[in-house]
Amino acid sequence: MSKGYQLKITIKDSHPPIWRRVIVPEHITFYDLDNIIEELFGWTHTHLFAFDFYNREVTFTGNPMDLEDGENDAEECIDEWMVEGLTFLYTYDFGDDWIHTVKVEKIVEYNVRYPKVLKYKGPNMIEDCGGIWGFEEYRDEADEFDMECVNERFRHWDLAVTMPSVCGDDDWAESEYDEDDMMAMFEEMLGKLKNVENEVRQIVETPKNLSDVLECYKKDELISIAKAHGFTRYQRFKKKELAEWLQNHLLETRYMQEVLFKISKEEVALFEKAIEENGICLSEELLGESLFLTSYGAFLKEFDFYMVPDDVKEVYKRIVTPEFKAKMENEWDFMTWCDSVIYLYGVISVEKFTEIYNSYEEQKLTIRDMENGICKLMETEDCYALVDGYFMDEQLQEQNMYQYVLKNQENMPHYMPKDKEEFLSYGEGDCQPPDEETEFFVKYLQEAGHMSYEHAMILFYQVQDEIRMNADDMELMELLADAGLKLNAQKARKKAAEMLKRFASALRKWDYCGHTLMEVQRLQEDMEPAKETSSKIVQFPSGKKVYPNELCPCGSGKKYKHCCGKQK
Repeated sequence: MSKGYQLKITIKDSHPPIWRRVIVPEHITFYDLDNIIEELFGWTHTHLFAFDFYNREVTFTGNPMDLEDGENDAEECIDEWMVEGLTFLYTYDFGDDWIHTVKVEKIVEYNVRYPKVLKYKGPNMIEDCGGIWGFEEYRDEADEFDMECVNERFRHWDLAVTMPSVCGDDDWAESEYDEDDMMAMFEEMLGKLKNVENEVRQIVETPKNLSDVLECYKKDELISIAKAHGFTRYQRFKKKELAEWLQNHLLETRYMQEVLFKISKEEVALFEKAIEENGICLSEELLGESLFLTSYGAFLKEFDFYMVPDDVKEVYKRIVTPEFKAKMENEWDFMTWCDSVIYLYGVISVEKFTEIYNSYEEQKLTIRDMENGICKLMETEDCYALVDGYFMDEQLQEQNMYQYVLKNQENMPHYMPKDKEEFLSYGEGDCQPPDEETEFFVKYLQEAGHMSYEHAMILFYQVQDEIRMNADDMELMELLADAGLKLNAQKARKKAAEMLKRFASALRKWDYCGHTLMEVQRLQEDMEPAKETSSKIVQFPSGKKVYPNELCPCGSGKKYKHCCGKQK
C-alpha cells in the first residue's frame, strides 16, 4: 500500500495565520515539494529556496532557474525526513525571506502520484513586496486562494518516483524501506523503462544501412567522425558521398576487428543488447563517451533511444565468432591485470610483473610476451608507460618520479592478494572497496555527516583518492567540511583526525609496494621469520629508510618530514 504525508504549511509571522493543509505522495524530491508549496501560496518559481532541519543541522537548497552554479542537493528524496510530528522550515526568496513552517501532521495511505489540498486559510501571497511586513500593507490586494482550481491542476501532475536514501543515523529514525521494498521499486522502474522501449520500437523502424544514419549528420560532424577514426583523404567528398565512404571504411572487416579490440567490455555489452532487443534506451551523455557506439548506431534524441542498423548487425555477427569473442575476453582480462598492478604498485619491473602474472594464472608467459602485450595495450591506452624495463603509471614517467617510488619500495616485497579475484578487483574498480579494516570509516561519515550510505560511499572513495595522492591533513579536513561534516568544535576535529589517521593506515600505497601501513608495522614488529599466510605477505627488514614524504612510522598519519623527521 502506498502512503502520503499530511503537512500543514504556515507563513511565519502572518496575522491572521495563512496556512494550507495538503497531502503529498511518498518518494518525491525536495524539488517536488518546493513546486507544491509554491503552487499552494501563489509563488511564481522565480527565487531560490531552502529547507532547513535544525535538529540535524541539514539544509536542502535549490535554484528554480536551474542556473549552472545552482546546488543540486534538493534532488534528495523527502521520505527519510518525513517523521510524524516533525516541524521544519521552508524559505522562499532570500531577499524578502518568506519563511514557512512545515509540520508533518501524520502519515496516511495515499495511492496517487499527485498532491491534494485538504483545507486552507488566507489568500495567495504577493511576490517582491518586501516580505511579510510589506505584505500586510497590500493584503487586501492579494488574490483569493482557489482550492478547487489548485486541486484540479494537481490532478494533472504525475510526480516521478525517487528512490529514498538509506538513513545512516540510528538515533534519528529507522529506514522504513527494506531491501525487498527497494528491489520492488527498482523492478517497477525497470518495467516502466521496458514499456517505453516497446512503445518506441512500435513506432520507429530500424535503419537498414549505416549510410542512411550517417546522411542525417551534418558534413562537419561526418568529418569529425572520420578524424576521430584516423581516416584520411576524405576532404574531396560531398556530404552524401562522404556518408557512403565512411560506411564502407567502418564496415570493412579488418578495420572493424581492430576497433572491437580497442573498446571496453561495457561498450560491447550495450551494443549487443541493442542488437538483441532491437534498440535500447540510452542516455545521450553515455553515448557521447563512446566513439564506437556513436559511429555504428543511430540515436533518436527525442526518445533517448539507440538502434543498430541491419547491415552493421550482419557484419558484427559475422566477425564476432566464439573464437573472436574469446580473444576479446583475453584482451579485457589483460587490461584488468595491468590496471591492478598499477593500482597496487605504481611501478614494477616487467620481469616481476611476469612472475606475478604466471603465479596466479599458472602460465609460462615470457618477459618478451609480457612486453609485447603491454606495448600493444599502450597503442590504445595512454595511461601506461614502459621505461627501462619498468611498467608504470604514466604520471610517474614525468621527471622520473618512478625512481623515487622505486627507492621507497627498496627491499620491500610486493603485496600478493590471496587469489586472482582479489588481485583483479583493484583494477576493475580502480579503488579499494570497504573491508573489515576500513568499513569503520564509512560508518563514521554516515554518523558525523548525517548522510546516507550511498553519499558516505562517494565521500569514502574521494578521501581514499586524496590520501593515496599524499594530501595533507588540512586538505583532507577541508574535503570533509565541504561534504557537510561539522568540524568547528575541537572535539569534532580531533575525532576526524583520528578517523583519517586510522583510515590512511589501512589503505594500500605505492610506497609500501601495495601493502598498508598497518601491515608494514605488523611485519616490522614481528621478529620471527615470516610464515606462509593466505595473503602471501613476506617479511622484510625492519631497518628500512624512511623518506620525507612517506607516512611517519610512528603512526601519526602525518608525513615523516612534518612529524618525527623534524627532530632529525
